Formats: sequence, C-alpha cells, structure tokens
Amino acid sequence: MARRKISTIQKVAWGYAILFLGVYALDYVPGTMDANGKMFGLYSMTPLVDAGHLVLGALALICALISQKAARLYFWMLGVVYGIDVVTYVFTHLHTISPMTNFLVNLPHTIIFISAFIIAAKVDKGVNSAVPQGA
Repeated sequence: MARRKISTIQKVAWGYAILFLGVYALDYVPGTMDANGKMFGLYSMTPLVDAGHLVLGALALICALISQKAARLYFWMLGVVYGIDVVTYVFTHLHTISPMTNFLVNLPHTIIFISAFIIAAKVDKGVNSAVPQGA
C-alpha cells in the first residue's frame, strides 16, 4: 500500500490549525478572561473573533489534509486577511488607545500575517520535499 506524502507546508498548516483552534479553546479556559472580557487583559474576544479563530483553524486543517497547493492558498489568503485586519485596527484605534497598547494588541496578528506570506512564498517552493507519512 502506497503511503500518502505530506509536504512541509501541509505540516505547517497543521501547526496553524492547532494555533487557531487553541486560541479559540482558550476563551473557554477559566482565568484567561478578565472582568472586561479581554483575554489576558489585552485582547478583546467577541463571538465574531471566536468564530474567526474557529474558521481559520478549521480551514488550516482542511487545507493541510487536501494538498500542498491548498495549504499554500490558505497561507496567501491568511496573509491578506490578517494584513487588512492589522492595518484597519491600527488606523481605527490611533486616537483611542496608546501607541504601545496598539502595538501589543496587533503584534500577534502582525507576526501571523508576515509569517503567512513568508510560508506561502518560500516553503516547498520549487522542491518536492514531501516525505512519507510517519517518517
């Protein structure tokens, strides 16, 4: 029986699935939310934000299972969506929160959108680096 090959970018997509589903799950862990509904006192977690993390985690999982091409598309789209999110948040909160808070609130999304573009552009490009599953 032939083994199904999993590329490096698919493995990274698995990691992002765990990341996003983990953030979604953290909302339901006692002690992570403060009295104002902010995770760790910094990040506003609304039902829409929760749904976003759940959908992004599920999409990462689905794309990791489908193919290398699907995983690459996921990372390009993630970079675009999170890039737009960061720019929008920074400019809509310029005069409502301090620059340091704005930076800290946007740091996770900034890291994610930059890394998503790097992953989409560089990982497994031009090389068939798929390894047999379980190797």
